[in-house]
Amino acid sequence: MASRKRRELALDIAVGLMAIVALSLVVRERVAPWIAERSVVDPGEVVREAPALIDAETGDSLTFRKDANHLLLVFRSTCPTCERTAPAWNRLSTNEEWLTTAIGLEDPDGAVTYAGVHLPAVQVAVPADIDHFTRRFRIGVVPTTLVIDRVGRLVARHAGPLEESDVEALRGLTSSSTP
Repeated sequence: MASRKRRELALDIAVGLMAIVALSLVVRERVAPWIAERSVVDPGEVVREAPALIDAETGDSLTFRKDANHLLLVFRSTCPTCERTAPAWNRLSTNEEWLTTAIGLEDPDGAVTYAGVHLPAVQVAVPADIDHFTRRFRIGVVPTTLVIDRVGRLVARHAGPLEESDVEALRGLTSSSTP
Protein backbone atom coordinates (compact mmCIF):
# COMPACT_ATOMS: atom_id res chain seq x y z
CA MET A 1 0.00 0.00 0.00
CA ALA A 2 2.79 2.42 0.88
CA SER A 3 4.63 1.67 -2.35
CA ARG A 4 1.44 2.43 -4.30
CA LYS A 5 1.15 5.85 -2.59
CA ARG A 6 4.80 6.54 -3.40
CA ARG A 7 4.19 5.70 -7.06
CA GLU A 8 1.12 7.95 -7.13
CA LEU A 9 3.12 10.75 -5.47
CA ALA A 10 5.96 10.27 -7.97
CA LEU A 11 3.44 10.36 -10.82
CA ASP A 12 1.85 13.52 -9.41
CA ILE A 13 5.28 15.15 -9.16
CA ALA A 14 6.14 14.11 -12.74
CA VAL A 15 2.84 15.50 -14.06
CA GLY A 16 3.40 18.74 -12.13
CA LEU A 17 6.92 19.12 -13.53
CA MET A 18 5.64 18.51 -17.07
CA ALA A 19 2.97 21.18 -16.54
CA ILE A 20 5.62 23.65 -15.34
CA VAL A 21 7.82 22.89 -18.37
CA ALA A 22 4.84 23.28 -20.73
CA LEU A 23 3.85 26.58 -19.12
CA SER A 24 7.40 27.93 -19.32
CA LEU A 25 7.54 27.01 -23.02
CA VAL A 26 4.27 28.84 -23.66
CA VAL A 27 5.59 31.91 -21.83
CA ARG A 28 8.93 31.83 -23.67
CA GLU A 29 7.50 31.16 -27.13
CA ARG A 30 4.25 33.15 -27.03
CA VAL A 31 4.02 35.60 -24.16
CA ALA A 32 7.58 36.99 -24.02
CA PRO A 33 7.70 37.87 -27.76
CA TRP A 34 4.29 39.54 -27.47
CA ILE A 35 5.49 41.64 -24.53
CA ALA A 36 8.70 42.54 -26.38
CA GLU A 37 6.72 43.56 -29.46
CA ARG A 38 4.54 45.87 -27.37
CA SER A 39 7.64 47.81 -26.25
CA VAL A 40 8.76 48.56 -29.82
CA VAL A 41 8.40 52.11 -31.12
CA ASP A 42 7.37 52.52 -34.75
CA PRO A 43 7.30 55.78 -36.74
CA GLY A 44 4.37 57.92 -35.66
CA GLU A 45 4.35 56.55 -32.11
CA VAL A 46 5.40 58.53 -29.05
CA VAL A 47 8.52 57.32 -27.29
CA ARG A 48 7.00 57.19 -23.81
CA GLU A 49 10.08 55.76 -22.14
CA ALA A 50 13.36 56.14 -23.96
CA PRO A 51 15.99 53.48 -23.31
CA ALA A 52 18.76 54.65 -20.99
CA LEU A 53 21.74 56.25 -22.69
CA ILE A 54 25.14 56.93 -21.18
CA ASP A 55 27.43 59.77 -22.25
CA ALA A 56 30.35 57.84 -23.76
CA GLU A 57 32.90 60.44 -22.65
CA THR A 58 31.80 61.16 -19.08
CA GLY A 59 29.78 58.07 -18.13
CA ASP A 60 26.88 60.29 -17.04
CA SER A 61 23.29 59.33 -17.75
CA LEU A 62 21.65 61.16 -20.68
CA THR A 63 17.99 62.05 -20.96
CA PHE A 64 15.95 63.23 -23.89
CA ARG A 65 14.85 66.85 -23.62
CA LYS A 66 11.10 67.05 -23.92
CA ASP A 67 11.19 70.44 -25.66
CA ALA A 68 13.59 69.53 -28.47
CA ASN A 69 13.76 67.56 -31.68
CA HIS A 70 16.36 64.79 -31.56
CA LEU A 71 18.46 63.24 -34.29
CA LEU A 72 19.97 59.89 -33.28
CA LEU A 73 22.77 58.45 -35.39
CA VAL A 74 23.23 54.78 -34.59
CA PHE A 75 26.58 53.26 -35.59
CA ARG A 76 29.33 50.74 -34.91
CA SER A 77 32.96 51.71 -35.33
CA THR A 78 33.59 48.55 -37.36
CA CYS A 79 30.86 49.39 -39.90
CA PRO A 80 32.22 50.57 -43.27
CA THR A 81 28.76 51.80 -44.34
CA CYS A 82 28.62 53.97 -41.21
CA GLU A 83 31.90 55.55 -42.25
CA ARG A 84 30.48 56.32 -45.71
CA THR A 85 27.33 57.75 -44.07
CA ALA A 86 29.25 60.04 -41.71
CA PRO A 87 29.47 63.00 -44.16
CA ALA A 88 25.67 62.95 -44.59
CA TRP A 89 25.23 62.71 -40.82
CA ASN A 90 27.57 65.68 -40.38
CA ARG A 91 25.44 67.72 -42.82
CA LEU A 92 22.30 66.75 -40.91
CA SER A 93 23.83 67.58 -37.53
CA THR A 94 24.30 71.23 -38.54
CA ASN A 95 20.53 71.70 -38.38
CA GLU A 96 20.01 73.77 -35.23
CA GLU A 97 16.39 72.64 -34.94
CA TRP A 98 17.45 69.36 -33.32
CA LEU A 99 19.87 67.93 -30.81
CA THR A 100 22.13 65.35 -32.42
CA THR A 101 23.50 62.33 -30.58
CA ALA A 102 25.68 59.63 -32.11
CA ILE A 103 24.91 56.31 -30.45
CA GLY A 104 27.57 53.62 -30.62
CA LEU A 105 26.41 50.03 -30.28
CA GLU A 106 29.65 49.09 -28.57
CA ASP A 107 31.91 50.00 -25.68
CA PRO A 108 32.23 53.73 -24.85
CA ASP A 109 35.93 53.96 -25.80
CA GLY A 110 35.32 52.61 -29.30
CA ALA A 111 32.34 54.94 -29.76
CA VAL A 112 34.31 58.01 -28.65
CA THR A 113 37.28 57.16 -30.85
CA TYR A 114 35.08 56.60 -33.90
CA ALA A 115 33.00 59.75 -33.36
CA GLY A 116 36.10 61.86 -32.74
CA VAL A 117 37.26 61.04 -36.26
CA HIS A 118 33.97 60.84 -38.17
CA LEU A 119 31.43 62.90 -36.16
CA PRO A 120 33.56 65.43 -34.28
CA ALA A 121 30.84 67.98 -33.48
CA VAL A 122 28.32 65.45 -32.16
CA GLN A 123 27.61 64.26 -28.62
CA VAL A 124 28.44 60.54 -28.28
CA ALA A 125 26.45 58.06 -26.22
CA VAL A 126 26.12 54.33 -25.74
CA PRO A 127 22.97 52.48 -24.64
CA ALA A 128 22.99 51.19 -21.08
CA ASP A 129 21.46 48.01 -22.54
CA ILE A 130 22.26 47.57 -26.24
CA ASP A 131 19.77 44.72 -26.75
CA HIS A 132 16.92 46.74 -25.22
CA PHE A 133 17.81 49.81 -27.29
CA THR A 134 18.00 47.89 -30.58
CA ARG A 135 14.73 46.05 -29.88
CA ARG A 136 12.94 49.22 -28.80
CA PHE A 137 13.79 51.09 -32.00
CA ARG A 138 13.86 48.01 -34.32
CA ILE A 139 17.49 48.52 -35.23
CA GLY A 140 18.46 45.57 -37.35
CA VAL A 141 21.27 47.21 -39.32
CA VAL A 142 23.70 50.04 -38.88
CA PRO A 143 23.81 52.78 -39.81
CA THR A 144 20.34 53.76 -38.65
CA THR A 145 19.10 57.32 -38.40
CA LEU A 146 16.23 58.16 -36.02
CA VAL A 147 14.33 61.44 -35.76
CA ILE A 148 12.26 62.15 -32.63
CA ASP A 149 10.24 65.36 -32.57
CA ARG A 150 9.67 67.69 -29.62
CA VAL A 151 6.42 65.91 -28.82
CA GLY A 152 8.45 62.72 -28.32
CA ARG A 153 7.12 61.03 -31.43
CA LEU A 154 9.42 58.87 -33.55
CA VAL A 155 9.06 60.74 -36.83
CA ALA A 156 11.44 58.66 -38.94
CA ARG A 157 13.67 55.61 -38.89
CA HIS A 158 16.05 55.25 -41.81
CA ALA A 159 18.08 52.04 -41.91
CA GLY A 160 21.16 51.97 -44.10
CA PRO A 161 23.26 54.62 -45.81
CA LEU A 162 21.87 58.08 -46.53
CA GLU A 163 21.66 59.45 -50.05
CA GLU A 164 21.42 63.20 -50.65
CA SER A 165 17.66 62.87 -51.20
CA ASP A 166 17.38 61.17 -47.79
CA VAL A 167 19.29 64.04 -46.15
CA GLU A 168 16.91 66.60 -47.67
CA ALA A 169 13.85 64.57 -46.66
CA LEU A 170 15.08 64.25 -43.08
CA ARG A 171 15.93 67.97 -42.95
CA GLY A 172 12.35 68.78 -43.88
CA LEU A 173 10.89 66.67 -41.08
CA THR A 174 11.67 69.04 -38.24
CA SER A 175 9.90 72.02 -39.67
CA SER A 176 6.86 69.95 -40.60
CA SER A 177 6.70 68.13 -37.24
CA THR A 178 6.86 71.06 -34.85
CA PRO A 179 3.55 71.51 -33.02
